[in-house]
Amino acid sequence: MIGINRFMKRFYPTYLYIKTHNITGLKYFGKTTNDPYQYYGSGKHWLSHLRKHGFDISTEVLGYYTDEHECKKIAEEFSKRNNIVKSKKWANMIVENGLDGGTTGRTNYSSHTNETKTKIANANKGKVAWNKDKIGVTPGNKSARTLQTKQKLKEANLGKKQSTETIEKRRSKLLGRIVTEETRKKISKAHKGKIVSEQTKQKLRSVTRTNEQKTHLRNINLGKKVSSITKEKLSGKVVVVDQYGQITKITKEQYRSQSGPKEYWKYVAHRSKEAQMRRG
Repeated sequence: MIGINRFMKRFYPTYLYIKTHNITGLKYFGKTTNDPYQYYGSGKHWLSHLRKHGFDISTEVLGYYTDEHECKKIAEEFSKRNNIVKSKKWANMIVENGLDGGTTGRTNYSSHTNETKTKIANANKGKVAWNKDKIGVTPGNKSARTLQTKQKLKEANLGKKQSTETIEKRRSKLLGRIVTEETRKKISKAHKGKIVSEQTKQKLRSVTRTNEQKTHLRNINLGKKVSSITKEKLSGKVVVVDQYGQITKITKEQYRSQSGPKEYWKYVAHRSKEAQMRRG
């Protein structure tokens, strides 16, 4: 995110950081309004150096600034004191002032026309995506994070709680989102064969919804119609709880074929006292 530049005249709370390449020793001084430990930097020479020598880097936060003038003053003083542009120890190509983003050379930021989009699509047709079968990479960071970087990010974010505003924004964004049948199949395929640990099962059993959450879920599903396909799938089935406390569905014949005292049944009705004991 760009803090302030010719396109967005607004200052955001900013981190000034120093990146050091752990193998070559090259340094980079920069600013970001995001997590400085997660952000690799944006300098052209610096990113080229990372692509060549790898992303094994250390991060030192110089400071966190909410005042635009103070941020600018500290950044420029540091840049001049360490001669970051001319010194071979630094990858910076311009003086860092703590405000501007990198120069892109573009002056027109309007979206592509349909004709241009078609040309781009035809030009890339048949090409294999650069990130195919790669995990944990982005266009700016083409190497997966090291264990050291992951540990630093974990320590930096440990104990942080998202604000109520952020949670509400995410909730509002997800509400009403329609999941296509294709997406459902992909999710199902991704989770197929995965074994849920006993620890996770225990956590799920201990989760109790509040009255507010129950009301919210009820309101979401109010008025929803069950499709004929779903009705056919559920036809002749009952909701039960097995001996491990897991909710499942079985046929009525399977449920009625059980004999002996109900507390010894493999499956019990999901609203019965025995089911509550198994789940809790």
